[in-house]
Formats: sequence, C-alpha cells, structure tokens
Amino acid sequence: MTARRFKTSVSHLKIKFYRTFNCIYSRSKAANSEMVAVELLKVYCLPLLLYASESLSLIPSQLHKLNNCINKVVFKIFGVSNGHTVKDIRNFVGLDNVAKIVEKR
Repeated sequence: MTARRFKTSVSHLKIKFYRTFNCIYSRSKAANSEMVAVELLKVYCLPLLLYASESLSLIPSQLHKLNNCINKVVFKIFGVSNGHTVKDIRNFVGLDNVAKIVEKR
C-alpha cells in the first residue's frame, strides 16, 4: 500500500534536541546563569531541532510539537510554570516561534 502524500516525522529531531540539551544543561548548571544556558540552547540545540526544516513543508501540528520542545526547555531553565510567562521569556531572550524561525531561514 502506498501513501497519497509524502509524510515526515519530527520525532528523531526531538530526541536529538533533548539529548543535546540535557547534556549541555547538566554541564552549564555550574555557570549558575540562565542566559548561558539559553545561548548554548540557541547555538547547539536549535540547529538540531530545525534540521532540514527549510526544505520540508511542516504541517502545523509538527510545528506545534517543535514549539513545545522549546517551551519545555525554557520551563526547565527558568523554572516557571505559566504558559504566558514562558511566552514572555521567549520574547525577551529572542527565542521566536518555530514557524517564524523556519520562515526566516
């Protein structure tokens, strides 16, 4: 049986993203700075999460899954529990929505 559309999965991207983030976060805790963790997230983890996103047309549910990955690590770095607070922190530190990041690329 063949599919009518080309389907993609983002689960492998999420796994690589979380693996890299957990490794970096565990080592950057000694710096005791949230901004160091955010900069390392931007430099090392986001490229893994957004790998080949400019060549694929991701559907909104996949973009939402990728956004949730970023929200979870912001929650972990800053220890906040409110979705609005996570959104505000992402704006302040320059972590745009995944759809905007993909559009810019």
